[in-house]
Amino acid sequence: MSLRRVLTIIALAAIMVMCFEPSPLRMPFLRRALQTPELAGVPDRQWALYPRFLEGVRAHTRPGDTIAIVFPVMGWDAGYSYAYYRASYFLAGREVLPLADPQDHPLPQNLRDARYVAVFGATLPMPASIVWRGEGGTLLRLQ
Repeated sequence: MSLRRVLTIIALAAIMVMCFEPSPLRMPFLRRALQTPELAGVPDRQWALYPRFLEGVRAHTRPGDTIAIVFPVMGWDAGYSYAYYRASYFLAGREVLPLADPQDHPLPQNLRDARYVAVFGATLPMPASIVWRGEGGTLLRLQ
């Protein structure tokens, strides 16, 4: 066997070893108890009730409704982007309005345009009627 062929085989083997992903080999050894829906993603682990809260909001609103989202962390990079995009997913068919933009500028017009305000993990003193309360939050209908 020529030296060139041996070096080619060694290089191919090295590339294959470097590209090998060992995580499928670990799957049988993972603890299934940690793979519940609430703990499946890292953000949901911190706010485990939030997906269930959004399901409650969905159950108490209708397609086409406008819903503003209030979250304990209102900074876009600190967690509000997670809250907004997660709500957009869970509340498909409804218009989810953020109360801050990606540069953390407040968007008060979205609060005025919303029919409902979904408040999770916080209180919001404003003239509104409570539609539903549960799973760590409150759904308010604006007057």
